[in-house]
Amino acid sequence: MNEIPAGQRDVVTRSTNVLSTISAFWALLLAAIFLWDIIGREAFGKPFLGTHEIVGNSIVGILFLELPSTIKRGAMLRTVFVYESVAVLWRRVIDSASYILGILLFIAIIWGGWGTMLTSWATGEIEGAGAFEVPIAPVRTVIIVFSAICVLVYFQLLYHTVTGKIDYDQAGPEPQH
Repeated sequence: MNEIPAGQRDVVTRSTNVLSTISAFWALLLAAIFLWDIIGREAFGKPFLGTHEIVGNSIVGILFLELPSTIKRGAMLRTVFVYESVAVLWRRVIDSASYILGILLFIAIIWGGWGTMLTSWATGEIEGAGAFEVPIAPVRTVIIVFSAICVLVYFQLLYHTVTGKIDYDQAGPEPQH
């Protein structure tokens, strides 16, 4: 797909790019923690306390920060064999159906996780024991908030598809601006 010039990107595209950048820096921070843990463990017999808890909760956060950008770029898994062999009308139908399924999936995640998130905040749920404990409520909140953002991104894509604001070329859908 052709890259949209920076000045013509909408607020959703700019926001998802910022979130993607934040997730990349978070992943770099995790790499530094891994390095610190390995060197500390092997060279000095003193690992980074809480590596397991930080990494376990960070992976979920990184994933949900990256999801809106992945969805917006159309980089979710797709079987191109069928998609590229059908007419533009059917591409729009396939895209619309997949966007509706995405909306339903993330609404289900919000619905299913809302109560658990509230309970986590109310009880101060933590992971880990002893020297290092990680609060779970922020991770549960990231899942809910970024699921809602994914719903909004899918709605925008559905709107662009249904209204014909997406130009279907050989490479796939590209929003027109």
